Amino acid sequence: MKIKLILVIIILAAISLFAITKSNIFVESNSCVGCGDCIGVCPTNAIEIIDGKAVIDAELCIDCEICITSCTYKAIRNNK
Repeated sequence: MKIKLILVIIILAAISLFAITKSNIFVESNSCVGCGDCIGVCPTNAIEIIDGKAVIDAELCIDCEICITSCTYKAIRNNK
């Protein structure tokens, strides 16, 4: 019985950890022109330009939404 309880706790902890690190912010690649305005304002350096488009690292993103307001082309959005 104790082993099952411990397993359930471990699984719940792993699920909640994944939910915390997964970002709700995403880049609409069709709208992104790769200007880099978002890179300079990101407090965790979670954004980089790859192949001319902004890419957000979900592990580093803290969902502060500063990049959304700084994006001139409205290419960065919140998935909530």
